[in-house]
Amino acid sequence: MWTDAPATEPSILVDRPTALVDDAIAITLRGFPPRQPVTISAVQAFPSSTRYRAEATFISDDRGMVDVSTQAPVDGTYDGLSPMGLFWSAERLPGEAHRPAEDSIMWLRSVDLEASGPWGAHAELTLERRVAGPGVTRQVVRAEGVVGTLFLPPALGPHPTVLVLSGGGGGVDEHWGAILASHGYAALSLGYFNAPGLPRGLVDIPLEYFEKAIRWMRRQPWLRDHFLAVYGPSRGGELALLLGATFADINAVAAWVPSGVLFWALGRPEPDGPGSGAAWTFRGRPLPYLQENNPYAGIAPAEAAHGQPVAWAPAYLEHLKDGDAVERATIPVENIQGPVLLVSGSDDQLWPSSALADIAMRRLEAHDFAFPFRHLRYEGAGHLIKVPYGPLTARVSGLDVEGFAGKLCSHGGTAKADAAAGADAWRSQLTFLEEASAGRRSRR
Repeated sequence: MWTDAPATEPSILVDRPTALVDDAIAITLRGFPPRQPVTISAVQAFPSSTRYRAEATFISDDRGMVDVSTQAPVDGTYDGLSPMGLFWSAERLPGEAHRPAEDSIMWLRSVDLEASGPWGAHAELTLERRVAGPGVTRQVVRAEGVVGTLFLPPALGPHPTVLVLSGGGGGVDEHWGAILASHGYAALSLGYFNAPGLPRGLVDIPLEYFEKAIRWMRRQPWLRDHFLAVYGPSRGGELALLLGATFADINAVAAWVPSGVLFWALGRPEPDGPGSGAAWTFRGRPLPYLQENNPYAGIAPAEAAHGQPVAWAPAYLEHLKDGDAVERATIPVENIQGPVLLVSGSDDQLWPSSALADIAMRRLEAHDFAFPFRHLRYEGAGHLIKVPYGPLTARVSGLDVEGFAGKLCSHGGTAKADAAAGADAWRSQLTFLEEASAGRRSRR
C-alpha cells in the first residue's frame, strides 16, 4: 500500500515518441510514489542487432513525478544534469555484436523505456528514432569511378549539398549523409579507401579522385551550380580542409577534430603503388606531410601495459616541434572559397585536434581570410565529438592498419564531455550550413 498514493497510474511521458536521432527527448515520469527512488532504464536496439542499455535512479517529487530534463540522478550510468544522459551513457549489452546490414541506416531504431518504483510501481514505453527521416532516399553510387552512397531529402531539388568524408577508418560514412538529408541537404557519403573497389589504406590517395567526384556531383540535377560544402572528421577533417583549399567548386568547409597540417600515410600501400609515405598525391606528386624529413617523427607513444589504450597525441605534439616540417605540410586554407567551421576537443588523445585546428586558424587570420571562420574548442572533450545522441561509452578503439595493429588507441575526453560537445557542435554546424548556403545564394 502506497503512502500518499498518486491519483494516476504510473506512466512515462515523452514529447517526441518518434523523432530523428539528433532530436533531444523530454522524458517525464508520473504516478509513482512520492519522495521515493524511481529507476528508469533505456535499451536502444540498433538495426545491426546491437543493443545498448543505460539506467538512472531519481527521487520523485511530492507529486510522484520525475522530470529527466531538469533533475540529476542519484545513481546510474551518468551523473549530473543531462536531459539525454539515458542515450549517450548507454553501454553495449554483453554478447552483443555489431552486424550492420547494407541498408540498415534507413531502418527505425527502437528505444525501450522502463521505469520502476517501490511497491510494484511500473511503466513502459517504446520510442522510435530515425537517422533517415520520412521521405529521405538512399542510393548506392558506383559511377565514373566514384564510390559512395547518395542521400536525398524528400523535396524536389536542386538542394544545398554536402560531400561527406569518412575518417581514419575509411569506408563510407552513411550516418552523416542520412542525417544531413533529414535536415534538407543532398549528401554524398564518399568512400576513398577501405571500401570495395578502393585502396585498402590511406596511402597515396589522389586528389583527382575527389575532383572527379565533385565534377560528377555538379552534373547531377540535385546540385548543379548550387551550394556545395564538404564535411569530414579526423583524417576526413584534414582532407576536407585540403579539398577546400584545392578546388574552388567547394563553397564551405566543416572539419571536426581535424588537422590543419597534412599527416603521414595510414595503412599499407597498394602492391603496385609507389608507397611514398604520403597520404595524398596531386598531379602525380605526393604532398608533403608533417613526418617527412622530421627528426621528431620517430617518437612514438610509450608502450602501455597489455590491453591498455595508447595515447598518440603526446607523440604528435613532439612532431610539431619541427617548424620547417610544419610549414611544408600546412594546408593553404586561405585558398578556401567559403566559410570554415572547425571543431575540436582539448583532451583529444588520438591526435591533438585543438592544436592542429589552431594551425589552420592562425593561417586564416594571417591571410585576412575573406569569409567567416570559427574554431569551436570544447574543454575536456576528446576525439569522439559526433552527431548527438548516440552511445559514447566506448572510449578506446583498435585500428587494423600497419603501425597500429594490436594496439588500442585512446580517444581522450569523457562520454559526458563529448556528448555535450557533440550536441552544441551539431547545432552550430546546422546553423553554419544554413548561413553559408544563404550567403552563397546572395552572392550568385
